[in-house]
Amino acid sequence: MTSQNPRKPSLNPMQLIGDIEQLRQQVFNDIKHSLASIQELAAQPHPTLESGIRILERLRAECYEDLNQIQHEFLALQAAEHLLKLNASVELSWNPRQTGTADEPDIRGMSMEAIIFSAEVTASPRPSGAIDVRMRDTLQKLSTFPGEKFYFVRTAEMSKRASSKIAKAGWSINVVLMPLS
Repeated sequence: MTSQNPRKPSLNPMQLIGDIEQLRQQVFNDIKHSLASIQELAAQPHPTLESGIRILERLRAECYEDLNQIQHEFLALQAAEHLLKLNASVELSWNPRQTGTADEPDIRGMSMEAIIFSAEVTASPRPSGAIDVRMRDTLQKLSTFPGEKFYFVRTAEMSKRASSKIAKAGWSINVVLMPLS
């Protein structure tokens, strides 16, 4: 399962995935912190339209990014667990908060300096509008990476749309549906 594509990993190293249970606890702590912030902001008095809008602005400014990134990070952890079941000896690296460059996937699996897996994840629930365009761009990017390729999604709707795009383009990418249980 080594790559035919000679593309080199970027110079900015991805983070090694260590103890998954410890990472899961970190994500859970991030969730608790984010929800506490939301509750605190939502509990503020908002007797006027303007004060309600100010609270919504603060929620967006202070919580929006966490709402996206925490879900992405959790799905990436689930994807890592899935990939380790396929090959327990692989060393996984990742970009947990979508901070990767155009030259690296969300997750990379290596064994003896060979890239075995390249994976992208999206926690978006529906492939509409900008999400659909981003999916196309992400799948195109993923198609150029070495190793066996995986695209992890949360919903059947995203799985169906990704599979359609992959088939139409003729890419060799495995779509993996990882619904919340």
